[in-house]
Amino acid sequence: MANKFQGENMNGNDAYLAIRFEGPDVKPGRMRLDDFVQAASEFSACAKRVALALQNTPSAVPGRRPTDLTNALSLDIVGFTHGSPAAIVLLQRSEDQMLMQNADFGETAYKALLEGIESVSGETTALPPGFDLGVLMKLRDFGRLFSKGVSRVEFTLNHRPQAIKGTYDQARQDRVRQRIAQPQPQQQTLQGRLLMADFKESGRQLRVHPSVGQPILCRFPERLSAEVEECIRQFVRVTGQMAYHPGGEPRLLEIADIEPVDEPTGAFTPQSSTWTYSFWESPSAEEYARRQGIEPVKNIATLYGSGEPQDWQGFDEALERWHAENPGS
Repeated sequence: MANKFQGENMNGNDAYLAIRFEGPDVKPGRMRLDDFVQAASEFSACAKRVALALQNTPSAVPGRRPTDLTNALSLDIVGFTHGSPAAIVLLQRSEDQMLMQNADFGETAYKALLEGIESVSGETTALPPGFDLGVLMKLRDFGRLFSKGVSRVEFTLNHRPQAIKGTYDQARQDRVRQRIAQPQPQQQTLQGRLLMADFKESGRQLRVHPSVGQPILCRFPERLSAEVEECIRQFVRVTGQMAYHPGGEPRLLEIADIEPVDEPTGAFTPQSSTWTYSFWESPSAEEYARRQGIEPVKNIATLYGSGEPQDWQGFDEALERWHAENPGS
């Protein structure tokens, strides 16, 4: 039998899956390529994690996904059209994936994902079938679109006799964040670039480099290993409990959550500078500064400001008194 979903006049009701993007920066049939690529990648990762969770496997386990799982969830772009005033992408599966209803694992995963998106914003603490912490984290990553001019995303699964719909917006994104956070006393949040991670079972650690200040050493649990691996060299937000040295300096952050975030304007980026560093190198301080684009201070006043005249009152007298009390200094 010919695949009824293929054809020149395919619309949102014919495609296996239609995803509709709406927002102030989305035009009819038009959206930024980078935003679409990000959305497609995160949605695909969500579906794979749901499939793993349905198999009672922790969805955030690192490494490659099984081939049969990847094949069952594979989708092709067959159209990009317009709504009013939305952009709609049309996705299709291959004919050999269209198995009998209730016997298609890929179909089951997509159904669970869309139904879960609808129910995850409810007040109940129980997660819907196919959802675990790893799925919530990837769904939250998908929601980064809402800071880029997209305000609402609607999913429609058309293969079943009755279409299944799911809608994701800022309100649902906030609810997903609440579910992930699981507030604990004295939690702290910091942002910076993740430039080092150690996945040894004896001590999973990473180092976050804020835009200003010293790097912070962090420890993360095994359940976050996949998230950490995806975030290496990216700008991230980490949340957890901070341990301090006796002198008050931060010593170690026990991470409860990590997520990639957009880099603030003007933040230092290794990619945009000449910074390179090999573990076995021992560059001089001057070489470190050169690679990071740091130049000597040309005007000392930029460090302490010009000051007010009253700030200098008594300085000369104090200096003379110090010289008298410390001859030869």
